[in-house]
Amino acid sequence: MLVKLFIPKLGMTMEKATIAEWRYKDGDTVEKDSTVLVIDTEKVANDIEAPVSGKLVINAAVGDELPCGAIIGYIAETREEYEIAKGGAGAYVSGLQASVAPATEDQKSDQHVAAVEPVLALATVERIKISPLARSVAKQNDIDYAGISGSGPGGRIVKHDIEVAMTRQAAQKPAVMTACPGSRGCGSTSDAAGKPVASIAVASAGDSTSQHEGKRIREVRALKGMRKAISEHMHHSHSISAPISVMFEVDMTEMVKFRNRLLEKWQTEGVRLTYTDIFIMIVAKALKKAPLMNSSLINNEIIIWDDINIGIGASVMLPDGESGLVVPVIRNADKLSLGEISAARKDLTDKARNGTLSMDEMTGGTFTITNTASLSPFWHIQTPIIHQPQAAILGTASIVDRPVVKDGEIVVRPIMPMYLTFDHRIVDGGPTAVFNSLVHGMMSDPDLIFI
Repeated sequence: MLVKLFIPKLGMTMEKATIAEWRYKDGDTVEKDSTVLVIDTEKVANDIEAPVSGKLVINAAVGDELPCGAIIGYIAETREEYEIAKGGAGAYVSGLQASVAPATEDQKSDQHVAAVEPVLALATVERIKISPLARSVAKQNDIDYAGISGSGPGGRIVKHDIEVAMTRQAAQKPAVMTACPGSRGCGSTSDAAGKPVASIAVASAGDSTSQHEGKRIREVRALKGMRKAISEHMHHSHSISAPISVMFEVDMTEMVKFRNRLLEKWQTEGVRLTYTDIFIMIVAKALKKAPLMNSSLINNEIIIWDDINIGIGASVMLPDGESGLVVPVIRNADKLSLGEISAARKDLTDKARNGTLSMDEMTGGTFTITNTASLSPFWHIQTPIIHQPQAAILGTASIVDRPVVKDGEIVVRPIMPMYLTFDHRIVDGGPTAVFNSLVHGMMSDPDLIFI
């Protein structure tokens, strides 16, 4: 029988994935449980394994972005099934009729029906093989792909083929110069219909440096993989929420002493307690007393979560030298000891840096903390973007000696700026003030953590 390969739903919030890599070629024999392909989802790569042994049929190209449940290929357990699958709809129907025609109703068993059902989807295969992403790009740019020869697996049309067709179409249309305001032309072009045509021009004869709109281009990087996922998530968050940011400072004198005492006590046990570990415990306790901050707006309903799952923003380096961001989650943080929180945080951040986080370890968060102290050692503030569909995100920064007024005198104290961004659709100033007061109190006097 033919067994489907599809985009699995690996987490509560996962909606789509991108084909990152096929480990085998179309027609190769794969073994059960071997990694067939890799998909990119929500800033993390996931391996998809073969459920059975057989010949691989590829129906999706690298770079295709597809929704959960989309069929991306098959594994044929016999050569005949592979040939039927590769032959398209007509060959499939003929093969299917040949395989079922001799049988009578009495001869059909549940086992036979089960063997035929998984391949019924092949009867609806389009005669023109084109990836969903390529079809979308073609539609947006009025490209007729009927006559395009695909460069993807099995002659499938992929995004690159559409882009080549767009370039050819633009070259065939007469371009006219569009003058900029003033006496000089800006060098931009448009087609005969007046539609702008993007172009990269060589700076001058003998100069290989590319230009765009008079600016020299050093490098062009595709928006893909983790960077694309981050881009889409950040834009989505701002487009659907009403973010408000509140900023305040905390005198960390007592907190520094508190952490140093714990470091000394736990030194023999090999525990390296960080400020982030303490902040996670403080936030978990504050959320217990300000539960509306531990909520989400889903389908026009405010859902206040009973679980307190704290996401921690972690910066990672990508293979191309760029930086990325992931948010692993410490589940039920309110029920963990400080030592357990520290161990969980270390395990997750190590996995983040090694690229081994699972989807389950990055979903299910109810509140997020981002600590940028290690990235910027000087005093700074930011306005963090809410990790949807959560109600808020708390940012902490570097502890820096600053002059402050204490008891009418100017003194130097270790000061840390903090900033809370919350969704004004869900909460107003009252609940956020309660939450901030609780956090500020425990930061200033760590003894309050254990009350």
